[in-house]
Amino acid sequence: MTNSYRDDLKREVLRGQGEFHAYFKLYDELFHRGTGNHLIELERPLHQERHPIQHEDITTAVRVLKASNRITLTATRTALRDQTHRDFTPREFDFVVNLAVQSMTMIDANVGDSHGSDFRIGKYRHASWLPDECFADFVSRCFPQVLAERRDRVAFVLDERKSLKAWKLKKRVKITFKGTDNLAEHLLYDPNNRVISLFHHAEYLHAHLGLWKEVPGSKDVGIAAALERGTLSPRLLAETLHSLQSVLFRYDDDRSMSVLASLIKKSGFDNTCSVPKGYKMFDDTVPEDFQYVYWGERLAVLYQAVQERPPRTGFQKWLRWQTSESNSFLIAMLALVISIFVGILSLGLSAVQIWISWQAWQRPVQPSTG
Repeated sequence: MTNSYRDDLKREVLRGQGEFHAYFKLYDELFHRGTGNHLIELERPLHQERHPIQHEDITTAVRVLKASNRITLTATRTALRDQTHRDFTPREFDFVVNLAVQSMTMIDANVGDSHGSDFRIGKYRHASWLPDECFADFVSRCFPQVLAERRDRVAFVLDERKSLKAWKLKKRVKITFKGTDNLAEHLLYDPNNRVISLFHHAEYLHAHLGLWKEVPGSKDVGIAAALERGTLSPRLLAETLHSLQSVLFRYDDDRSMSVLASLIKKSGFDNTCSVPKGYKMFDDTVPEDFQYVYWGERLAVLYQAVQERPPRTGFQKWLRWQTSESNSFLIAMLALVISIFVGILSLGLSAVQIWISWQAWQRPVQPSTG
């Protein structure tokens, strides 16, 4: 197999200089996994008139998506058939579109709801590109923005980002880090397993953020407008890099960088994660200039997990119990019971005093006459 398809993807998608080892490792795995025998449907078996899926089919699908961000999934099927002169089976079409979307935006399009309706990570459920939904709306739905009433909270968390260093999360909260190839899962925290998913394809982020370097006023470009240029919002790209390189794995924090080095070596993280560049088009020292528009809510959830970290010592457990909501409720109930008991006791004593007074009035003591 030649590497011409890599040159095509670099030209159509990446548009940057570099080897993109992690990116193409993912692409090759997905392509070989998806072009296996399980795509050959029984009612339409592969024969001489039918040809297996080629890399050119993927790049053609990428060009279709780049041509119009308002194209729907249904219209994509028609356009793909017209340009490839092939009638893909439903499963073949789902695979081609999924890989094209992944190649272009690093999002799992989840066409056909391949994860199943019950699959969730915490409260998060994967978005699925719906048949009559346009491409821009689907991508925007994958990255909801922080609500207006939550912006102050997110700004506070960003100011307190020192508490979110990777080594602190690992040592104090027992959080583990898992790489994800789906940008929509970035900073997704699973509280049941204490696992945080991190999108680690930093070289992809660098390349796409570089496309905005010479574009005036690019800081405020949204997702839909960015897709017209075949890329993602520069703020989304910058936030993702910033969360990796200035929050979790800050370049001047040796202990956190040690955690990152281990993830690169043992867990297949993109080694470009350790190269601190790319997001500086935003000044993170000026709150008005750099705010988390996309990842702020997930950062706030992570900060909340830090604040509620499980106690380790006996004293910490006792202190947590003393200040817990359940214990506060128990104390309140106990106080209520005591108040009722004291009230009943006071009522009883008052009744006794009244009875004694009544008896004294009924039987007055006669003074002695000597």
